[in-house]
Amino acid sequence: MNDILNQAIALFQQGFDTVNSIQGLIIALIAAFLMRRFGQIIAWTFAATIIHEVVSGGRRYLAGDTSPLPNLTDVDGDLKLIGIRFLGYLVAIAVLYIVRRIVMNR
Repeated sequence: MNDILNQAIALFQQGFDTVNSIQGLIIALIAAFLMRRFGQIIAWTFAATIIHEVVSGGRRYLAGDTSPLPNLTDVDGDLKLIGIRFLGYLVAIAVLYIVRRIVMNR
C-alpha cells in the first residue's frame, strides 16, 4: 500500500514540477481566479491543460519546429506528459484557489 501511495505522490510532484514555470503558473492563476466553486476544479484543470498544450504548440510553431503538435498516439511519451501535467495543474489550481479564498474571504 505504501508503494502505491509513494508512486501517486511522485506523480503529483512530477506534475507540479512541469507546471512550475511562468507559463504554467500564469495559466493556473487565471484558472484559480475564474473558478467560482471548488467543485469546478476538474473542468478548470482540463481547460488549463488544453490551454498549456495550445500555447506550447504555438511556441514550437513560432520557433520553426516541423512537428509542433503533441503526438497523442505516443502513450509513453507525450500523452503521459500531458496526464502528468494535468495532475500538476490539479495541485496548482487547488492551492491557488484555497489561497484566494483565504485572502479574499469569499
